[in-house]
Amino acid sequence: MNKETYTKNPPIAVNLSKFRLKTVWAILLSFILLAYLLYFQLPVLNLRFLSWVPALAFVLLPFWGILKARKTLRYIYIVFLLILILAPFFSSGLFRAKSYRKLIGDIQSSEFSDLVSPIDMAQVPIIDEAFARSLAEKKLGEDFALGSRVHLGNPTIQMVKGKLFWVVPLLHSGFFKWLANRDAGTPGYIMVSATNSQDIAFIREVNGEPLNIRYQRNSFFNKNLKRHLYLNGFTGIAMAGDTFELDDDGEPYWTITVYDHTIGVRAPESLGLATVHACTGKISYYPLIKQEDGSFSDQNIPAWVDRVQPSYFVIPQLDWWGKYVNGFWNTVFGKRDILSTTQGYNVIYGNDGQSYFYTGMSSIGADEGTVGFVLCNTRNKKTSLYLISGATEYAAMRSAQGKVQQFKYYATFPILVNLNDIPTYFMTLKDAAGLVKMYCFVSVRDFSLVGVGETVKSAREDYLMTLASSQIGSIYGELTGRDTFIGHVSRIATDVKDGRSFYYFSLKEKPGLIFVATSNLSSYLPLTTENDLVSIEYLATDETEININEFINSSLEN
Repeated sequence: MNKETYTKNPPIAVNLSKFRLKTVWAILLSFILLAYLLYFQLPVLNLRFLSWVPALAFVLLPFWGILKARKTLRYIYIVFLLILILAPFFSSGLFRAKSYRKLIGDIQSSEFSDLVSPIDMAQVPIIDEAFARSLAEKKLGEDFALGSRVHLGNPTIQMVKGKLFWVVPLLHSGFFKWLANRDAGTPGYIMVSATNSQDIAFIREVNGEPLNIRYQRNSFFNKNLKRHLYLNGFTGIAMAGDTFELDDDGEPYWTITVYDHTIGVRAPESLGLATVHACTGKISYYPLIKQEDGSFSDQNIPAWVDRVQPSYFVIPQLDWWGKYVNGFWNTVFGKRDILSTTQGYNVIYGNDGQSYFYTGMSSIGADEGTVGFVLCNTRNKKTSLYLISGATEYAAMRSAQGKVQQFKYYATFPILVNLNDIPTYFMTLKDAAGLVKMYCFVSVRDFSLVGVGETVKSAREDYLMTLASSQIGSIYGELTGRDTFIGHVSRIATDVKDGRSFYYFSLKEKPGLIFVATSNLSSYLPLTTENDLVSIEYLATDETEININEFINSSLEN
């Protein structure tokens, strides 16, 4: 039997030392590589950014084929390598801890109720981002032909004519879909009310003009959003992520924060805002004016713009403020007085109509508790600190889930609301299909105080009843003021909600007001009738339906 013999192929070796190019061809090839990088990679042409280093190293590669240039090229590449190593090192907190801590600006202590107005039940944002996207997908699915060529962009919550909406742009679903519709673009956007799941609108035209969103991140070549800006002068400053926002007339714009590095090659800081009309591509630039306290004057920014400061700039700056409180070496050894932001953040709207980033602040090693929370204006970066010890957002979520553990609902990330001047977490409880089943309020100060209900109103009533009978309610009563009143019952009735009996009554001396309590507050409530003389106590409020925290029936006691 003949044995087959196999010959082993020698490995292919690439010997760069034998690579040769004529000078003319090396220059030409370098220009081609340069054009490719500038058009497709969009490097920031600024010494404070390091993206130009590998880009330039790539452009110079053809000169390796010129024998006389190799020695010089070696030195250039060594310098590039040193820049990539040393520039970030000397820009670190080891050398610039004080500069990092000052980056967020002056943080002012403030009263919670001064900035966050008492909650309006009709304006509670019960729709989170995931649910808004799901509702928008259903709306898009109504147009079968359109659903095959576009997909949804990132939903953005914003105030539109005094109401909160999630605004969702339509984007091209791929290169060939863009190629077939590059002139027509995508036909508009979808608006989903943040307070009403039935209020969904597909906006295809504004003022009688059809919307053709040509400039977007999913367009190609000159219609690509970032490339459009880059080719129109935005080469020496960096561009942060884009946000889809509407002006007062419903015209769609992309808002892009432009920024620079302020501490060596690190620590991004906003310089201004670029807006691009999503249909026409018109570019406008609005600079921010730095103030002495570290915040910005946003007088140049259009009023309809909700966000200028990206969360991924603000949250690290808050962490640096808490981390470098006693310098760099304290972060390694002593770790005294160090604070950090809690996991996650949310956007809330203040009584000034502007949006704020909300996040808790906790001490190192505190998993469940916070020492306070901060609100940072998303336009001008003015930051307020509220020193209130309490629960973290995730601790509150677990407490809410524990309240309804028999249903196996999961809690959404909470938002911070002002309930009778009491900082409170509000969240929705969803089932496995992602549908909202219940609503929940949790006290920031004590996450064991939970109120749930199948409506926002019933959850609020349950929470206030729980709060009124707790020590937390007493503490806040001393801070915000209690009202005590003696009067005669004009009418009383009961209502059973979620297995609990609620008593509603009015007083002859207080027409137009309804007082609410449960039998847990007083055993005299079920026996109370019209014309009984009662004494009540409640937290001062402007609302017409008031939860009381003390009830005495003088007619029965006498």
